[in-house]
Amino acid sequence: MSVWVVLAEGALRQQVGGAEVMRAQLDHLARSACMPNVTVQVVPFRVGAHASMAGPYVILGFPSEAAMDVVLLDNPSGSMWLEGAKELEAYQELWDDGRTKALSPVESLELINSIKEFGA
Repeated sequence: MSVWVVLAEGALRQQVGGAEVMRAQLDHLARSACMPNVTVQVVPFRVGAHASMAGPYVILGFPSEAAMDVVLLDNPSGSMWLEGAKELEAYQELWDDGRTKALSPVESLELINSIKEFGA
């Protein structure tokens, strides 16, 4: 299994639980980013507005051709699974836009470590 995460710089800087908790979360993220099956990319503030700002989503892809890829949307009132071809295509386009605007995995790890070391 592999995991590829693209997240906004604001998620790294928005302090939740205090400085110690944030440092621990950033440390965990940095350690995870070094795993061979994990890719972490950060969309920096300087990118400005981008298509993926609409909200969080997860695309679950499966290796078997018999298994259909799905999109998971979470919101305060519950979760929604999208399985339609057009919906999957739309979210794949959002994904492609986000990851191409994001920093490289190496640059992303450098940013995470910088925020961890020097604070938000």
